[in-house]
Amino acid sequence: MAVEETTNVPVEPLRHEDRIAIEDVSSWVLRIGVIASVLILLVGLVISFAHGGITKHIMETQTFDLNFGRLRHGIFAFQGFAWLEFGILVLVFTPILRVFTAMVLFAFEEHDRLYTAVTFLVLVMVLGSLLFIR
Repeated sequence: MAVEETTNVPVEPLRHEDRIAIEDVSSWVLRIGVIASVLILLVGLVISFAHGGITKHIMETQTFDLNFGRLRHGIFAFQGFAWLEFGILVLVFTPILRVFTAMVLFAFEEHDRLYTAVTFLVLVMVLGSLLFIR
């Protein structure tokens, strides 16, 4: 008669190693967005100080303008204020990109319609609040 040996090895739940974890992607989107924003802001500061600096008067009177054509022209002309404005825009849109990537992952990776719909509503509300704020 054969005696079976039992081992007390805990059984781990099955994990899908080939699946993308939403938390990991979200954290990487936020990290990359913040790092990119800081680098762009530093470039803007360096350019501003190289061209004579930013005075208190300029910072109090010059406002951010969401004219993307003017912003693009200022970036390519190496205007420090345009680079600073671009860095702030990257920082503002980073969490929005995080919500968008979460929505895409819920839809195509998790196949979860409820979370996709809720995330879509959050994205619409955030974008709507940005568009209607003035």
